[in-house]
Amino acid sequence: MYDCIEAIKQRKLKKIEGEAFLVSEKHILKARNGDEYVGLKLKDRTGIIDAKIWNNLLHLKDRFEAGDFVKIRGESNYYNDNWQVIIKDLERLDEKEVDKSAFLPSTKKDISKLQEELLALIDSLKHVGLKKLLEEIFLKEDFLEKFSKAPAAKTMHHAYVGGLIEHTVSVGKIASELSEEYPGIDRDLLVSCALLHDIGKVYELDPTTFNYTTEGKLIGHIVIGYTLVQNAIDKLNVLSEEKKLNLLHCILAHHGEYEYGSPKKPKTKEAVLINMIDVLDSRMQPVLDVKVDENTGWSDMVRIIGKSIYAPKSSKELL
Repeated sequence: MYDCIEAIKQRKLKKIEGEAFLVSEKHILKARNGDEYVGLKLKDRTGIIDAKIWNNLLHLKDRFEAGDFVKIRGESNYYNDNWQVIIKDLERLDEKEVDKSAFLPSTKKDISKLQEELLALIDSLKHVGLKKLLEEIFLKEDFLEKFSKAPAAKTMHHAYVGGLIEHTVSVGKIASELSEEYPGIDRDLLVSCALLHDIGKVYELDPTTFNYTTEGKLIGHIVIGYTLVQNAIDKLNVLSEEKKLNLLHCILAHHGEYEYGSPKKPKTKEAVLINMIDVLDSRMQPVLDVKVDENTGWSDMVRIIGKSIYAPKSSKELL
């Protein structure tokens, strides 16, 4: 149940007869000949796939909206290096008919173990002020629970329930290790930046559709996270001005470049390193998790790197 997309991509399902999907996106578009069609992104627990409605638009296009669960009849095909679904008929489902916990893609890791690793990283901090700051943020009310259920992105990386804490713990562990490799790095500052860099995503992304919230669209996770940390710093008053500026700069600069939505470019050693670690982890997760065709050894396009991955069985056996 709820694993139709994986079956399509493994060439095991051509006809779709009443399978359930979540509509992640819905757009009314125009083809080259000027005809309207509906472009969709469908999601189930195994992934996300493009879909189109070409015919019977008057009957179908107003039956549902983005965020709805739908039952679909149609066919899959492979077009422009990607799989897609051509929808012939569609029925909106009552949310009560759908087991959301089983439907949404989730981290393969144990969330309680990830929480333990996150708290262990906080506990490892020797700087009393930074440790109090992170405890104030992560242990306040139900924030850790929300953080543990949130995706890290809409589609590009760690786009599943628990993706945010998985990505954050990974970045934190890498930061802790690399702080020993490079002289002059403030280990406690670097690990604190790693754990705080994406906290705004709790409010940027809807935990069910993974679409951007209104706050996410208008403000974005970097500024949301900056504000959360700034408010906690002001409340506690446990950091020097220098430490405060360095920490906030890491959050503002972790995307690296203005064109990637970064308000500032990295201008400290810790900010440069956090940007690189963030890029490393966000790109490796989809590369490691991509489905590879058993016959050809090639994967579908990995969007975040803009290319397919070659990983034939023979090379795995050699390794």
